[in-house]
Amino acid sequence: MHEPDFWTNCAEAMEMSIEGNRLIAHEIADLFRGLWQRSVRSLDVAIRGLGQHRHLPPV
Repeated sequence: MHEPDFWTNCAEAMEMSIEGNRLIAHEIADLFRGLWQRSVRSLDVAIRGLGQHRHLPPV
């Protein structure tokens, strides 16, 4: 079995770097997606709370 040459090693390192960057970007996107969903849910709860009538005395 022959040893990989310089260009083969560079190509493998580039592929690993690209895959690593893809995984990092995926994790960051998941983090922001979760934060966005939580913020939208919180806003929805706040808006629904504003629309509810409090215990008002009878008129």
